[in-house]
Amino acid sequence: MATALASRLSWNSLTRGFAASAVSQMASEKPVNSKSFKIYRWNPDQPTEKPRMQEYKLDLSKTGPMVLDALIKIKNEVDSTLTFRRSCREGICGSCAMNIDGKNTLACITHIPKDQPTKELVIYPLPHMFVVKDLVPDMTYFYKQYASIKPWLQRKDTPESNKEILQSPEDRKKLDGL
Repeated sequence: MATALASRLSWNSLTRGFAASAVSQMASEKPVNSKSFKIYRWNPDQPTEKPRMQEYKLDLSKTGPMVLDALIKIKNEVDSTLTFRRSCREGICGSCAMNIDGKNTLACITHIPKDQPTKELVIYPLPHMFVVKDLVPDMTYFYKQYASIKPWLQRKDTPESNKEILQSPEDRKKLDGL
């Protein structure tokens, strides 16, 4: 009987040890800060398939703070077929323009909202443009319009030669502050 009691005591202390180590391990792990992303998907190579919304869940503690960071993480680690444009990551070029939670904005400068962790982030391509694939808009008409308005500096007189025209400090001062 003494040996049965001793083995029982050692079993209890052993199970308590496992439970304590499991609790300490759970306490040392950070809670998962997940966010759901609903992303518009359409593939022109599959004409019978209709456009759809696809949901992805990400742990925000393992991704950057911007929506573009989340899209890159989804493409690299979850679904390599996701298609979108990106370039400068600084809000200058406009390549990552898309509709995020109902606003036309740039994914590289849009923070992932953390104040409502249960609310999903909905991402569509730009609504006023045709879609090439997934989040990629057709830029053909944009570039035609851009070229038609000529949004660059233009001279009234044409130079005599094909040499580069250097800007003088006086001409530069005329442009400062515009």
